[in-house]
Order: sequence, then structure tokens, then C-alpha cells
Amino acid sequence: MEPSVAVALPERDASARPSLQAMELTKSYLSGVVRVQVLQGLSVALYAGELSLISGPSGCGKSTLLSLMSGLLTPDRGKAFALGEDLGRMSVRELERFRLAHTGFVFQGFNLFPALTALEQVQLPLGYMGIRASETQRRAQQALDEVGLSHRAHMRPAELSGGEKQRVAIARAMAKQPQLLFADEPTSALDAESGQRVIDILHRAARAHGTTVLCVSHDPRLVRHADRVLGMEDGAIRSDWRQNSPLESAQGNDS
Repeated sequence: MEPSVAVALPERDASARPSLQAMELTKSYLSGVVRVQVLQGLSVALYAGELSLISGPSGCGKSTLLSLMSGLLTPDRGKAFALGEDLGRMSVRELERFRLAHTGFVFQGFNLFPALTALEQVQLPLGYMGIRASETQRRAQQALDEVGLSHRAHMRPAELSGGEKQRVAIARAMAKQPQLLFADEPTSALDAESGQRVIDILHRAARAHGTTVLCVSHDPRLVRHADRVLGMEDGAIRSDWRQNSPLESAQGNDS
């Protein structure tokens, strides 16, 4: 196995602490009678205020890494830290509470409820957080405004295009005002124009709100929109480069 390629990145303020960190993560799956190694002692640190893109071919371990760093999966070995918390030391209930309070998720399949309007979709997780109804409506409307869908607030998924459905899903994640936002192949089911709009919204979330956005995708269109691009292959990070300073992103756009 070749070592990961170490590419020089811009000097970082020593006081900056990672909001997401993987330390020697190893993960394998049993396929029939064969154990398939997916991640091989992978380590990486990600920071607030930037969109980090994990890029690579299908099957390279991108989605597995996202699932481990969000606490959806448990590693065979190694540790995953989120906002300074060791996810491996949390119980299932503690993980659920942590994700509800601090994280948002955007998936390829939208995961919308057919009977709910766009506004109701976005309000739903806010109710689980114990936020009163008047505030959930305000925050949901604000999130729909931010993704350019305030005029579609009354529509159900069957009345929306694929790009609009994905923007509702992003609004639902952003309305929680999460510190961590995870996006798994968010543009793969979309045309070029819709995909461009989605990645712009995710990038804006990092810049405007100081959110840590971790996006995994094999879509080459996303590369030029990411602040940091980590290339994965065979369960390891082979390249790592940053287009913009994450500290500039977080501090210069916190409004």
C-alpha cells in the first residue's frame, strides 16, 4: 500500500482546533466469507468555516468515512472526534442527542415525506429539538428563503423538481443551525444547473455561518467549489489541497 500524498497547505493559526477529526480509522465489512478492508488507518482533521470535499471513485471508502465521522458507524479501530467529543465513548442515545443538536445531513435520495409541504419538512426536526411552533415556522421559512424556495413552501415533494427537493433537504438540515453539515453525494441525481445551485448553497453555509461542511462525491463538478479537496483511493487519502484559507472563510464571512 502506497503512503498518502502529503501536499503542503497554507499555514494555519496554531490556535485553530479541528471540528472533525479522524485518528487512525480502520473499517472492514464481511462480504460472504471474505472480509473487505475499506479504510486503512486513515487520519484527517477538518475545520469550521470551510467546505471540505472527499473526492474519489465509487467504492473507495468516501461514504464510510463520512458515516464514521458523523457517528453513524463505529470503526473497527481508531477514533472519531466531533466538536472535541470522542464519538466512540458515547452511548446510542447520547449519539442521537448529539446528532440532533449539532449536525445536519443531506443525502442523495432527499428523504422527504410525501404528505408534508416543504415548510413542514423543514419544521419537522426543529420540533424534535423542543423548539416552540412559532419559532420552528420562522426558522423554517428563513431556511427556505436561504435556498431560494420561499415561493415553494406550500408544495409537496410530488410538485417539486429533483433540484428543488434537494434544496428542501438542505434547508431542513440548515434550519437546525448545525455546527456540522454532512452531505453524501448531494448532486449525483441532479442535472448540471441544479447541482451547481446545490453546491453553491452548501459553500455559502460554510462561509456565512462558520459551519463545518463535509461533502463526499465522485462528481468532478464539485472540485472547484470546495475550499479543501481530499482525494481518496483504496481506503486512504492520496492527496490533500486547499484552495482558500479556512480561517478567512470562517472569520471573514461570519455574518
